[in-house]
Amino acid sequence: MVHPMVDPVKAEDASAASRLQSLLEQALLSGAWPEGGRLPTERALSATYGVARNTLRRALDGLERAGLVERHVGRGTFRRTAPPPAGLEEEALSPAAVMECRLLLEPELIGLAVLRATPADLARMQACLTGGDTAGSLAEFEQWDAALHDAFALATHNAAVLGMSRSLAQVRQRSDWGQLKARGDTPAHRARLQAQHHEMVEALRRRDRDRARQAMKAHLRLIQAVMAGE
Repeated sequence: MVHPMVDPVKAEDASAASRLQSLLEQALLSGAWPEGGRLPTERALSATYGVARNTLRRALDGLERAGLVERHVGRGTFRRTAPPPAGLEEEALSPAAVMECRLLLEPELIGLAVLRATPADLARMQACLTGGDTAGSLAEFEQWDAALHDAFALATHNAAVLGMSRSLAQVRQRSDWGQLKARGDTPAHRARLQAQHHEMVEALRRRDRDRARQAMKAHLRLIQAVMAGE
């Protein structure tokens, strides 16, 4: 496949904005700012993260497209309140049911991402991999794990796919999900999961759909087995 030439300066800017977007996504998902709450000013965020204002604005643009924030001229940027999944009761979404749905959805999702991922998408995935590599706790690792799978969904550039993926991902915030994941957590298991994450991102870089699909299936089946106590 022939890819268009990329301006190295613009690619570098896009990578910086993507890395910042991933960091801000993690802050949002971890509850740094409450739903409906106002984020710090652009000046304050630029100073906190040590980036230029134009880099920050590109990152905020990405968060707005992803439906995580709302921006209002003269008022600022606010964390968007996430609506509940339409037609689904949270209590009905057991971890086992969610894993079955993920096995149906995510291998094809990543296959679509292989076809559509941009350099900015790949940079976002790399930032998530780096975060997972250096995570010091299960909670931190889980945050980067969730961000990486969300990056795969974002890379499809399909709003319906992204919405379905995020509806399923909401279950990860529940205590029963966390208890099941913690039960099988060991350094060796975490390292195996992270190796699979690297395998999937490498398949995306190489535009290898079959490899990406198979890596995702193996990854989800490993999670499913551990959560089932196997």
